[in-house]
Amino acid sequence: MKSIHSDQISDFVEIYSDKVELVSIDRQNYDDFQALCHQFIKSKKELNLRWIQNIKDEETFEEILPETLNPKLRSMIQKEIIESSRLLSELMGCDKIEVRLAKLESPMCPIFHIDRIRCRLLITLCGECTEWISNSDVDWEIFSNREKNKIPIKSGKFINRLEVGRWSILKGSEWDKDFNGVVHRSPNEIGERLLLSLDPILDS
Repeated sequence: MKSIHSDQISDFVEIYSDKVELVSIDRQNYDDFQALCHQFIKSKKELNLRWIQNIKDEETFEEILPETLNPKLRSMIQKEIIESSRLLSELMGCDKIEVRLAKLESPMCPIFHIDRIRCRLLITLCGECTEWISNSDVDWEIFSNREKNKIPIKSGKFINRLEVGRWSILKGSEWDKDFNGVVHRSPNEIGERLLLSLDPILDS
């Protein structure tokens, strides 16, 4: 299995390759957005939203974000959610997306694990980023024995990390019966971060 790192949105279709487990797309001109996100983190305000978004219902995008946010940041986050939702909808052929926008102060999922979903689009708006292990580098014996609480990685291999601002889509365990899913965890460092995640809601 391999991962694709690119600056071309068109490369997202590579996620459908049996040989690809993760696609991460870089974007230009992200500095202003990131700076506003850092300002929000420093403000000590709370933010933890989760909702089901119908792609055709743009009013929800506008109504869900708290008006207490900096107006410029609120507008940028709204645009980010709309753009990311449409991208995932087009890629996965779905009309609804489960969206989560959260300010996190500690690791949400500190142990390496696999999500029991088809896939997830992650965007770290600011702060430390999700860590993951290439499927071929996972020590599955250690992974299966959760009592030892050891990092499930083969000797000589290394932990990868997503980057701030990138669109990164990870396959979950329900993507394909022949693929376990991307092994990942929240960043190991203690620190605040702002995370946007989107899960496609597919007809069963």
